[in-house]
Amino acid sequence: MKTKRILIIVILFIIAIGIGSCKKSISLSPSSGVTIDNYFKTQNDITASLAGIYSAFQEETTGSGSASDEGYGGRYHYWGDVRGDAFKESTYATNSVVEMAHNTLEFTNTAADWAGLYKVISRTNLAIQYYPQVPATDPNVTPTILNNALAQAYAMRAESYFYVVRVWGDAPEWTTAYLDITQSGSKARTKALSLVDSLIIPDLTKAYSLIQKNQTPTVWYVGEGAICAILADVYMWRATMTGGGGATDYANAITWYNKLFIAKGPTGTVYGTAGTPTLETMANWKNLFINPTQSAEPIWSIYWDYTVNGCACIPVFVGLSNNYVQLDPNFQATWKKQYKVDKRVALSIDTLATLNHINLLYKYYNLIPNATGITPVAGNLNFNVYLPMYRMSDVTLEYAEASAQTNDLATALKYLNLIHVRAGYAAYTAAQVPTSSAMIDAILQEDQYELLGEGKRWFQLIRTNRVHTIMDPILNVRNGVTDPITGITTPATTGFIDAPNRYLWPVSQSALNANTLLKQNPGY
Repeated sequence: MKTKRILIIVILFIIAIGIGSCKKSISLSPSSGVTIDNYFKTQNDITASLAGIYSAFQEETTGSGSASDEGYGGRYHYWGDVRGDAFKESTYATNSVVEMAHNTLEFTNTAADWAGLYKVISRTNLAIQYYPQVPATDPNVTPTILNNALAQAYAMRAESYFYVVRVWGDAPEWTTAYLDITQSGSKARTKALSLVDSLIIPDLTKAYSLIQKNQTPTVWYVGEGAICAILADVYMWRATMTGGGGATDYANAITWYNKLFIAKGPTGTVYGTAGTPTLETMANWKNLFINPTQSAEPIWSIYWDYTVNGCACIPVFVGLSNNYVQLDPNFQATWKKQYKVDKRVALSIDTLATLNHINLLYKYYNLIPNATGITPVAGNLNFNVYLPMYRMSDVTLEYAEASAQTNDLATALKYLNLIHVRAGYAAYTAAQVPTSSAMIDAILQEDQYELLGEGKRWFQLIRTNRVHTIMDPILNVRNGVTDPITGITTPATTGFIDAPNRYLWPVSQSALNANTLLKQNPGY
C-alpha cells in the first residue's frame, strides 16, 4: 500500500508542477490553478518530488517509450555521441540525425530544444525552495533525510545546467520556483563561465556538504560519489573554457577525484584504495550495463524499466532494424580487428561477419550473437536499459587526462594502463607516450573503446581540442559528393565548418519563439 500511495503522490506532484511545463516548446512555465504548498507537507511528498526530478531527467536522456518518437528523449546519445567519430546516421535516420552526423545542425533540429532540461531545473527549484518547510509538518523528516534530499536536488540542478552549458553555452539562469502565471518567462542568457562559477560549482559544493557521507548508495540516485564525479567533470570542462583556470582547474578536478575514491560504491566497497581506483573485472565487465547494482564500479546510472516506461528506444539500438543511428563503418572495422585481443569488442558490438544487423551497439543488452543473427536471451526486444552517467573507468581515464594536462605523465600512464591492460592489451610504456599530447591521444583512443555509446565522446573531443584532428577527415568523407553515373564519391575538403561556433548547438526555434530576450548562437 505504501508503494501505491507514493505512486499516487508522484502523479499528483507532477500534475501540480506540470501544468504548462510539459510543453516542450518553452523553457519554463508557471504552475497554474494549484497551490503548490499543499504538496510539501510530508516525507512522501519529498519522495514524490525527487521521483519527478529523476523522471524528467530520465525521459530527456533515455527515451519516451516509443520507437517512433525521435523528437523526445535519446539526448544522452544525440548530444554526447552522434556528432562524434564512432557513430553516424543510419539509412532510417531523420533529417535531425543526419544534421548531427554531418555538422549541418539547424535550429529546427528536434534535439536542439533545451526545454526538457529546464523542466528538470524547474522541479529542482521547487524542491530547493519547499523541502526545508516539510519537517515543520512531518517530524519523521529528520535533518539527515532533509539534507540528503536537498543534496540530490542541488546536484540534479547542477547536472542539468552542466548539460546546458556544454551543449549551448550561454543560457538563461533560473534558480527560483516559477509559480506565478503573470511572471514573465523571458530572460536573457547568462555567460557560460558565469553559470559554472556562480551556479553549477556552488550547487555541487552545497550538495556535497549536505549529503550523508560513507553510505552505500543506490546507484540510480545521486550520492556522495556521484557529486564528486560531477564536480571533477565540471572542473575538467572549465579548464578549457574561455577565461577558465587551466592547470588550477585540473588540480581541482584531481582533488574531487580523490574525494570520490573514499566514497562507497553500490556494493559497499570504497571507490579507491591507496590512490588506485576500484574497477570491475573484465570477466564481469558486462555487469556495468546489465546489472550495475552488483558491481563496485558504477557511480550513477539512469534506470529505465521497460515494463513501466515502455521501450527505452535509445537511438543506437531501438531494435534489430530501423535504428536512427549506427556505428561508423570505419570505426567498427578498425575495432573489430582487435576482438581477439580486446575483450570489450565482443561485449559491445557484433563481431560476426555474416549478419544483417552488425552496425548496432549491443553493450546495454544481454544478447548473444550466433550464426544467423543476434538472439535476445529473453526471446524478445524488451529490455531494461541502464545508462551510466559516471563509472570508475570514466573517472580513471579523466584522472589520466588531468594528469597529462599538468605534465604528470607517470600518473597518467598508470591510470591509462589500468583500463588498457584490463581490456587485454599489453601495457603502454613511457616511450610510447613521451609527451602530454601523445598521452592525451592514447587516452582518447582508450576512451573511444571503453566508453563507446556512453554519451561522453563529443564532450571529450571538445575538451581536449581534438575536434578538427579527429572529425575533419571523417566529415570530409561523410559530406563527399557522389557522382550519380560512376558512383564514385569525391570527399569534401571543408572539414568541420565554422568552428568553434558550431561546437555548440543552435538554440531551438521554439525556445526563441517563447523567450523574446534570447539571441541565437553565432553560426546559425
